[in-house]
Amino acid sequence: MTVLSCLSVVLLFYIVCVRTVLSEKVPAPENVRVISLNMGLVLEWDPPQSTTTNTLFNYTAEMKGWDKYGPVCLSSSSLSCDFTNSVSIFGTYQLRVRAELHGEISDWVETKALAVDLITEISAPHVELRSRKGQTEVDITDPPMKKRNLRDVFSYISYLIRFWKKGETKKEELIREQNRVVLPRLEPLVNYCIEVEILYLNKSSQSSNITCLINTPSNEVESWLIAVVLLVSFLVVLVAVVLIFLAVWYGYRGFRIMFPDADLPEDLKKVFVTTVPVFNTFGHAGECTGEGALL
Repeated sequence: MTVLSCLSVVLLFYIVCVRTVLSEKVPAPENVRVISLNMGLVLEWDPPQSTTTNTLFNYTAEMKGWDKYGPVCLSSSSLSCDFTNSVSIFGTYQLRVRAELHGEISDWVETKALAVDLITEISAPHVELRSRKGQTEVDITDPPMKKRNLRDVFSYISYLIRFWKKGETKKEELIREQNRVVLPRLEPLVNYCIEVEILYLNKSSQSSNITCLINTPSNEVESWLIAVVLLVSFLVVLVAVVLIFLAVWYGYRGFRIMFPDADLPEDLKKVFVTTVPVFNTFGHAGECTGEGALL
């Protein structure tokens, strides 16, 4: 009888405790929040603050679009529910979640109406650098979306590109719509660092990892060097022509002194008849014509 009495007391105590727990209203989940990254949609929450320790709750999460709520995660022990496959990129939705314990349920915790394309965050783009002939090109790849492509969701996006010399704090910024951009005004053989953000809906994505690359030397000839080479070439040709002319002229004068009676071929005479007046304008006043110019 003593054993039976003890068992009866324990059983009665257990029944009273269970009824007390069940008679209390199940607390609702806390810190309910919406997470949207790259057009995904996830609802997260914290377990309710229960007076009973080690209480394992289940949760049901639902979504309402144009009509009424429908369950997406039903009686799950997880503290999150992924709605990504149940939404479209331009729809407006409302989410809610409740806690469940021993057949009892809590009140619903609802979110405000939300549009995925307006609340979503965009992760960092992928950035690659290439340098050739003194120019560094930035190649930007958009992050993959969970719903379609980034440019299908947002009609206008651009890229904020920051670049600076490694070790310095001063940064230059560019905003471009193209995903391939050549950085301007880079010095050769200098290490530059770059980070990129995507601009959309007056917001910006997460920043890319900082990527650094040494700019290659340029093989292009400077314009001033081209001008100097042309000028030097012209002077060399001019001096060569003058020297050749003087050599021929003084050679001819020497020949006439050594052989005064020698008669030159008619073709050679014509050459000197036409060239002597030109030389004569620099050395003597007046002009010489005919055979007298040859003496």
